[in-house]
Amino acid sequence: MQKIDKTLLLSSEYKQWEESMSETHSPYNSSNNKYYYDVVMNLLRCQRGVCAYTEIMLCDEKYYHLDCWKNGKYQINKPAFIGALDHFDSSLKKDKGWLWDNLFIVQKDINDKYKRNKPVDNILKPDSASYSPYVLLDYNEQEHIFFANTDLDESLRQRIDDMIDTLGINHPSIAKIRKSHLRRIIEKIQFGIGSWQQEESNNEQFFTAFAMCREKLQTQENQ
Repeated sequence: MQKIDKTLLLSSEYKQWEESMSETHSPYNSSNNKYYYDVVMNLLRCQRGVCAYTEIMLCDEKYYHLDCWKNGKYQINKPAFIGALDHFDSSLKKDKGWLWDNLFIVQKDINDKYKRNKPVDNILKPDSASYSPYVLLDYNEQEHIFFANTDLDESLRQRIDDMIDTLGINHPSIAKIRKSHLRRIIEKIQFGIGSWQQEESNNEQFFTAFAMCREKLQTQENQ
């Protein structure tokens, strides 16, 4: 799960509206809200078009390109994407339903059927200042699943593994797609058809898993 920088606020009209609200936000009404696409597409821009948790691709770059905003407002009517707006901490949804800090775009089934309203631990909140995938996570390049970094103490590892499960990062359907995607890339490199640098420039999803596979396999080659 990549670290996400949410400081790029292209939808400044939405942000001014969000900051102008009192302690309690106006009711969360999803896509009926006038700023729904402003929020969704700005998040997808920050997330590089992928699910915030699983990193599976959700949207073509043409729908979140910088040119899609004008005067702080998103300009495309009903852009094509396949994600859902997720409240990281669902307990904030009632009174802070439009809080930028609590929102991410995720794969729809992960949001609707898997994560839902489960309690969360900020240790794996992808935009938090302390989050680093390369400190907290490790990756099994054979099975293509994430797990807590074994260099950490047991209590931290348990918190991380619990959140990996909560966020659906290793959901079987996602892990299968990730495994197939990265195996194709690795085979191309092993057969000399491409290079890590070339594949990185063309890769549109599973960025963290790609980087961890690359590091592990290059280390093995150099031993």
